[in-house]
Amino acid sequence: MALKERPKPFLLPEYCKGCGRCLDACAKDCITLSDQINPLTGLIPVELDLSNCNACGMCMDACPEPYGLRPAHEGEIQDFELEDPAKLFGVKPSEAPEPVDIPSEVLPLPRTEPLVIKGTYASALGALLAGCRHVYGYPITPSTEGAELMAKFLPKLDGTFIQAVSEVAAVNMMYGTAGAGLPTMTFTSSPGFSLMLEGVSYMIGAELPGVFVDVMRGGPGLGNIAPEQSDIKLACHGLGHGNTHAITLAPSTPQEMLDLTMLAFELSFGRSTATSCTGRTSSRRSSSPRATSRPTTTTSTPSTTR
Repeated sequence: MALKERPKPFLLPEYCKGCGRCLDACAKDCITLSDQINPLTGLIPVELDLSNCNACGMCMDACPEPYGLRPAHEGEIQDFELEDPAKLFGVKPSEAPEPVDIPSEVLPLPRTEPLVIKGTYASALGALLAGCRHVYGYPITPSTEGAELMAKFLPKLDGTFIQAVSEVAAVNMMYGTAGAGLPTMTFTSSPGFSLMLEGVSYMIGAELPGVFVDVMRGGPGLGNIAPEQSDIKLACHGLGHGNTHAITLAPSTPQEMLDLTMLAFELSFGRSTATSCTGRTSSRRSSSPRATSRPTTTTSTPSTTR
């Protein structure tokens, strides 16, 4: 019975990256690195001398590029023309609901007695009054209290609170919710805000609205939980790579935490960008904010990206 002949390798120089893995794999020294640059790729490909080749195929197995080294019988890649799958197979079926407009509405609040409250709680209430029903976050002192309040209230208001596995996960959940046209926010503090910056720059680049409540603490690094205005420069002159800029509000009292959080949603949706609300840990002191200082604003947009 005749043995089946094994194919020897065939090189396509325009697909060769010159990584040299095939040189290490060849036991017969049939492959060498060229001394010429391929003008099509700007890379130095390998060269084959198959006089001693035993067709072991190890060079083809070692090649990370699917079309760099191929079996000789397959030869050159034939020309082909890219075609639009939509024209070949029609529109892809989808069960996704049709987007509909969710009109904004303003509801007057009844006048109530002053409420003694912390700044983080005031910010959470301001977000609820602004119509936010989707909150994601990762616990970090001293902002955790706001997220805890949201975790208690949102299920009762047909909302969603998710404690993410990290700040990176939280900001990407915000990205998806904002892409669906829904108000979203997170509570974080200085080191956690730094971890979110890549996602923040993504949201700004995609013109997606979102509110980041950064209850600042001292730095550098993990720092401490003492009061400090350590993130003002970051919020005003940074917020991630890519020349990104966002609206920054800096409340100093619990009343301003409530009012400016509501304003943050209004500005974020009006300008399709991220808005950071940077409070200090000292703004967590008890005070008497009134939720009647402005009407309740339910801010929403169509369930499609703008």
